[in-house]
Amino acid sequence: MTKALAGVLTFLLATTILGQEHNPPRDRTDAIRKLSRRERKQRIAKLEVRHQDFISDVEPIIVDAELDLFLSLENNQERDSFVDEFWRRRDQMNRTSGAFKEMYYRRLDQVRTDFKRITADRARIFLLYGPPTEVARGNCPRMLQPTEIWKYAYLPGVGTNVRLLFYKPRHQNDYRLWNPVGGAIALADLISAPDAVEGSAEQRRGPAGDAVSSSPYSYVNRIQLECSDGNEIMLAISSMVQARVDLFKIFNPPGLNDEAVQKMMRSVVISNPNAPKLDAEFSVRYPAKDGSRTGVQMMLLIPRAELSPAEAGGVEMYTLDVTGEVLRDGNLFEKYRYRFDFPGDIAAEKLPIVVDRLLRPADYVSRIKVTDAHSGAEAVIENPITVPEIFESAAAPEAASEPAPALAAAAPVPEKEAAPQVVELESKEPRLRIVPPANEPVSGLQTIETIASGEGIKAVEFWLDGKKIAVRRAPPFTLDVDFGEVPRMRRIRTVAIGAGNKPMTGDELTVNSGTDPFRIRIISPRVSPRLAGLTRVELDVSVPNDDELASVELYWNQNRLATLYGAPFVQTIDIPGNDEIGYLRAVATLKDDTAAPVEDVVMFNTPAYMEQLNVHLVELPTTVLVNGKPSDTLTEKSFKILDEGEPVQLAKFEYVKNLPLSIGMAIDSSGSMINRLDEAQKAGAQFFEKVMRKGDKAFLVAFDTEPQLLQTWSSKVADVHAGLARVRAEDKTALYDAVIFALYNFQGIRGQKALILISDGKDTASKFSYEHALEYARRAGVPIYGIGIGIHAPDVDVRYKLDRLCRETGGTVYYIDQARELQRIYDDIQTELRSQYILGFYPSPDVKPGSKWREVTVHVNDGKARTVKGYFP
Repeated sequence: MTKALAGVLTFLLATTILGQEHNPPRDRTDAIRKLSRRERKQRIAKLEVRHQDFISDVEPIIVDAELDLFLSLENNQERDSFVDEFWRRRDQMNRTSGAFKEMYYRRLDQVRTDFKRITADRARIFLLYGPPTEVARGNCPRMLQPTEIWKYAYLPGVGTNVRLLFYKPRHQNDYRLWNPVGGAIALADLISAPDAVEGSAEQRRGPAGDAVSSSPYSYVNRIQLECSDGNEIMLAISSMVQARVDLFKIFNPPGLNDEAVQKMMRSVVISNPNAPKLDAEFSVRYPAKDGSRTGVQMMLLIPRAELSPAEAGGVEMYTLDVTGEVLRDGNLFEKYRYRFDFPGDIAAEKLPIVVDRLLRPADYVSRIKVTDAHSGAEAVIENPITVPEIFESAAAPEAASEPAPALAAAAPVPEKEAAPQVVELESKEPRLRIVPPANEPVSGLQTIETIASGEGIKAVEFWLDGKKIAVRRAPPFTLDVDFGEVPRMRRIRTVAIGAGNKPMTGDELTVNSGTDPFRIRIISPRVSPRLAGLTRVELDVSVPNDDELASVELYWNQNRLATLYGAPFVQTIDIPGNDEIGYLRAVATLKDDTAAPVEDVVMFNTPAYMEQLNVHLVELPTTVLVNGKPSDTLTEKSFKILDEGEPVQLAKFEYVKNLPLSIGMAIDSSGSMINRLDEAQKAGAQFFEKVMRKGDKAFLVAFDTEPQLLQTWSSKVADVHAGLARVRAEDKTALYDAVIFALYNFQGIRGQKALILISDGKDTASKFSYEHALEYARRAGVPIYGIGIGIHAPDVDVRYKLDRLCRETGGTVYYIDQARELQRIYDDIQTELRSQYILGFYPSPDVKPGSKWREVTVHVNDGKARTVKGYFP
């Protein structure tokens, strides 16, 4: 305590002259005009009572920029949107998943019960940080003013094991947080002895007869010696001295910088009072239905002359941000956000913004804000809409018998007792969809079913992997197809044929595409002979449970047309009507910046038959071992690649280190593993604990009589551990089935990947043969690292098959006697996977897709290269 006392005295002496000179303002932004205290008071007085109550309730946690923005809003709808966004932001900042508002109001009720004012120091600390873990009340009235010490295990911006000292100043009725800045003055405020308050320089005799100064500093030692809780008080004083800089900010609400305020304004429909205004024409129509919901297509026309294009590299681009809300019965029903891009040389005088939503028939209010991303100019458009019930029957009601205009005006809100509006589906265009299989992987004989709607479909063509295999000329348009013994990725296409044997529309579906939970697919349009003008695009987006979608971008060729930030993933885009070959591309990105984006591409306006060229780059993840250890010093000239014995030119050379890994583990859970399973589980848990880093993901398969997926792809170590805990040993060994089943999960996975296969014996129960497993492993291109437990030299056949399976995929095999040896092997595997060369080459033009397995050999000048042994074109 002696050093602490010395530190306290030193700091108090050094800060005597500082007083109140440091009083930093709250965060603010220049985007919103800072209001004076008088202006705030006047504007608050004009608010409705509920909004006045909101300002009063959140005063301790709202920052000035937010308050000024709220008081600058023009109507109650904007204020209600602000309030919703305010609590959503607090949930994001505190990671409370929608519970912060409830928690805050529980604290507020407690504060109103226990404290005089919610703006008092103890009340503000309670509201900001919650109740303390412990409260110690001072009991030394002869020397100190009444005190309370609040203890927190952790306070953001202050540290751990924090003590906050509150005291009741003389002639005041409420406690204040003691501030060590101020030196003698600050210390004197704590001390109740009159001579300390006066700061007299007279000498007097202390309890031991020694001469002491009557200044406040002389009381530091006496507090510890004479107060029963002196040690606790001195610890609090010392703690606050050490945290002196942070105490300046302890009452400040969580910071909100300029960018955060701008982001908040973009994410809700609230107008920026300082922004220039845009004109906008609004219209709505109802072109489709989805089950019981109606497709609502809202269009805004924005004058191009009022927009300001951004320029980069000599190319101009108009970018418009769109934020929308749908209200029902005065309450927020849903919200959405988009971004639209238009080329700077666009000829249209008015740029079309099309927003597609799926709503159930009812009355709503649509509120949309459009902002020029370059100039900040904006328009806020509010309109009532009545969403009708849509029927696809041929018999349309009399009111809807006339052809629907291209863009109908917004429907008026009917009286409450009026019958619901009924409208015939505007579009009679033919549509054809393939019904996805109920379960994957798909193999053997399967029935392809389709759903046809609209008018004019006379027949349906069925294509498999680019080859037409059948035509059905009468409903139901179905076909039985043999997908082969081993599940492979196959592409199914159906084409609807109309009058004159002309293709009209169609669909395409890829089966056996793996289990990666992050994927995107363009559902419609999928097959179309000609595509131009306003086109409705439907997307299917799948996101892993532990991730969050950042955005979905839509491109026509290289031009980005729209960006979506949430479901439903439906968007109408304007495709140039030049009949040139083009492609529609959808790209999905996660907020986790370590995860690679995924995309889907569909070609349009192509000839009916196009020659397929083999432009597939064959990639060879290669490990080079020198003296038994991976080498990272080789150059491109050190490698030579032979394709079926013929040299090929190296088209890609890259040394990669510490790339994200995608790892599968297939662990034998047959009855023979019962005595080894505990050790195998522990070693597996240690492996994933040590290996998995940010950006990595893994899955887990256990196999006995049949393989079972215990954990799907996950980036959380805890998920994989939970899967390992569910492994139970029983029954026979379906090793070959497990190889195929595990490798299937890698379909569509990019980057560094590996399958770790753990087993203690030969296959005894598989439906697939060893040859099936070997072919599938060759096609998958995933290195297999086999670990044989208790498989001894006499087991020649078992060892041969496991060796070949691993060697031909670029992996290797290890043989051990006990599961506890696994950890050493895992270290070797991780070292190898984290440092590899990626070699690539293009096959010769005369190598046709779908031909036989081709053997590849990699030679190096020094050491031994380990890579895949071949490929299927």
